[in-house]
Amino acid sequence: MTSEPPLRILQVCSASDMIYGAVQSLMVLARAQREAGHSVEFITRQGKRFGSEVRDEGFTVHEIPARLKVDLVSILKMRSVIRAGKFDVVHTHLSTSSVNGCLAARAAGVPSVATVHGMSGKLSFLAAHHMIAVSKEIKNHLVAQGIKPERISVVYNAYGAKAAQQARKPESFPVLGTVARVTPLKGIEDAIRAVAILKEDFPNVTYCVVGDGNGLEACKALAAELEIADRVKFVGYRKDIETYLAQMDLFVFPSLKEGMGIALVEAMANGLATVATKVGGIPEVITPDCGILVPPQSQTDLAKAISALLHDKDMREAMEAAAKHRAETVFGVEAMRLATDQVYRNLIKSRT
Repeated sequence: MTSEPPLRILQVCSASDMIYGAVQSLMVLARAQREAGHSVEFITRQGKRFGSEVRDEGFTVHEIPARLKVDLVSILKMRSVIRAGKFDVVHTHLSTSSVNGCLAARAAGVPSVATVHGMSGKLSFLAAHHMIAVSKEIKNHLVAQGIKPERISVVYNAYGAKAAQQARKPESFPVLGTVARVTPLKGIEDAIRAVAILKEDFPNVTYCVVGDGNGLEACKALAAELEIADRVKFVGYRKDIETYLAQMDLFVFPSLKEGMGIALVEAMANGLATVATKVGGIPEVITPDCGILVPPQSQTDLAKAISALLHDKDMREAMEAAAKHRAETVFGVEAMRLATDQVYRNLIKSRT
């Protein structure tokens, strides 16, 4: 804690559950804020599992119905919560939360901060007094839309997965892995095609996909079509992802669009080198000493980079050590908490 007084913080998030990386990072932040002595409460969407999950962690939760992108009833109810709670700052996450939450904060006369987790349009965040971009690339994206740079601070999301305590897998065959929502934008199909290419040199290669999403069936169908269904394992959404990271030799992240990619940092923290696509904020996370970046939607380049790291154990181990160090020093929880705290206090001081 600093010598400054603790704050009353209201986190606003309309997520359905904790599946999304952005929501997991919010929870990492909220826990750290509470441990630092701040008072942290939540507004969540009524009837969604996320509210129950947050309440189970001991946070006070106010559930508010939200039917529309701009919902007057929701805004008025949020305003009442904000006024009654005498909060110092309102912090919103995701687009619907940011539209309604920041409008409610303005109506209550309380400063608001909106975190922009992806390559989003500016309209959902215009009501915020200040914005946090989770990468420089996202800040540049917002500035290109006409947002003044001084209205945006860059604060990297911190990782929440625990580092695996068990030894790395004993199997002799290579295991590749991805942790992500299984949607077309995550490029999982490109990775599956790369595995089909790799099978010629690595007949026993296995690809583990941790996550659920609307692209799951298409990915399963593709694996069957390429006759590698026995090599691609879909394990669904898991909270104990460190268990699965510990079984991987190499992390693969073939996303087509990415604001930052917290799963990348979690893999790094668990000592994994990465092959990822050079899009969005990924180059800010994966530096050349931590992994290899390739063009998006290039299954051949993806396969070549994976093959290079599987063949060169010394290079892979050097990247693993660098990745773990970078995760701990650049993307640690305390770094995120302190930077966010400074954003809050600067905003509050500017309005007094």
